[in-house]
Amino acid sequence: MAALVKDYMTQKSETVSPEDSVLSAIELMVENDQGSVIVLDEKDKVIGIFTERDVLRHYMTNQSKFLHLKVSEVMSSPVQTVPEDMKVSDALGIMNDKNVRRLPVVDKSGKMIGFVSWKELFTKVPKNLL
Repeated sequence: MAALVKDYMTQKSETVSPEDSVLSAIELMVENDQGSVIVLDEKDKVIGIFTERDVLRHYMTNQSKFLHLKVSEVMSSPVQTVPEDMKVSDALGIMNDKNVRRLPVVDKSGKMIGFVSWKELFTKVPKNLL
């Protein structure tokens, strides 16, 4: 029996709206010791991700107004998502191919229900299930 994403995902976590400020997104990341936050639209559909890398990439070009920009102005988009019934081995393959550490998990209607991280998968999934 293969390990499925839904069995190892973290329930819906730190999320922001595209209209939130960069400052509020960074505060949320710091408060929760996370390297990123998922950006959701009003229907809980994933439309972007805001990462530490986005902070570094955009700060130097917009220093004076950076913290007051909207998340939508600096987020990475589009974002690869995975269905909850995907095999963990397939999700790890996507992470490797796309060079990402986290993937939002969506239900059949496309709403975000959680996320998986490579670190959690490698530490919690028994090797015989990969």
